[in-house]
Amino acid sequence: MRSLGVIFLADVVGYSKMMAEDETRALNLIREFQKEIIRPTLSKYNGNMIKSLGDGWLIEFKSASESVDCALEWLKLVKKQGKLELRVGIHLGDVEHEEGPPPDVYGGTVNIAARLESIAENGEVAISNSTYLCLDENQARLFNNCGNQTLKNIATPVEVWSTGRLNLGSKGMKREDEGPLISIKPFAATSELASLFCKEVTDNLEKYLNQKDWIDSTVQKNPSDADYQLIGTVSANQPNFAVDVILKAPGGKTLWSESYGASLRQINQLGDTVANTISEKVFMEIMKVRDKYSKS
Repeated sequence: MRSLGVIFLADVVGYSKMMAEDETRALNLIREFQKEIIRPTLSKYNGNMIKSLGDGWLIEFKSASESVDCALEWLKLVKKQGKLELRVGIHLGDVEHEEGPPPDVYGGTVNIAARLESIAENGEVAISNSTYLCLDENQARLFNNCGNQTLKNIATPVEVWSTGRLNLGSKGMKREDEGPLISIKPFAATSELASLFCKEVTDNLEKYLNQKDWIDSTVQKNPSDADYQLIGTVSANQPNFAVDVILKAPGGKTLWSESYGASLRQINQLGDTVANTISEKVFMEIMKVRDKYSKS
């Protein structure tokens, strides 16, 4: 049977690593999450659990706005608990239903929801335009327009909206370069004096690191372990400020780290210069090891 539906796919970030480190604890966390969060929220937002996928859940809603409210509540609760991290993808479209037993859903709408989940930044929700158009003003303003995206095995580009950014290195994203990308974590300021400088450096790093045609970069609040990670902290203590930078290889090994410093009086003039200096060093370090981390 075919009918309009909202498909909601959620995934536990880092599930395989959690299982490898402590299988019993990981399974207990999943069971606890299902009992304390999934069951009451599905009842609250009228969601129908189709199946549990071990490290994720496939759910159908009749309302796009209720599905988004459910996703946002999940993310809020898991962030508060600090035990799990999720990604969620939601798409509204025609759904093929199989009554079963067990009941199941399949078709293009399910496939697109799965791709949206996979390209969502860790801890965020990615939704299709068809879902976004059903939201009220308060819900809609929580989402950023990420433009039309070409998803793997999806014939037509999908306009995507997200509460964060997109994980461009995801296997669900079709890119010309299938190798790892550089995930720039927004530079963190230890004082209000350095907050504008941090934003400027982060934005300029994305610009400079995208100048090479052999690697892509993107800003990610929660970088993927599958990509290079560039992490920076800026501290400001009179009369100077310091920038501490770490570059990690896919898998988490530190490739390079360095500290830069200058007079605090110059902080508003040095954002571009610092970003350019860091980007050149990052290119040099990645060039040394990129064959090791390239995907075939």
